[in-house]
Amino acid sequence: MRLVVVKDELEILLQHPDIANRRVPILFFANKMDCTEALSSVKIAAGLGLEKIKDKPWHISSSNALTGEGLQDGVQWMVHQIRECVANSKEHR
Repeated sequence: MRLVVVKDELEILLQHPDIANRRVPILFFANKMDCTEALSSVKIAAGLGLEKIKDKPWHISSSNALTGEGLQDGVQWMVHQIRECVANSKEHR
């Protein structure tokens, strides 16, 4: 059920005029990955239809909010994406 809500919200977000025509990185934290019933990153990507997003980099960071596991991975990915965007924008000036 949560995937359906997230997918709907993601589609609305991707259509927003401030985001639709920009290369905005999208980071998903897949929380509770320590639970046995947790979905894999592949199943989450499929459930959200992430394969359809061709013009924006996206990443799923498996995480556990209680222990902080996976948070650093996600933040590092986002920092890398922002640095890449800044470098690319300087090249195109």
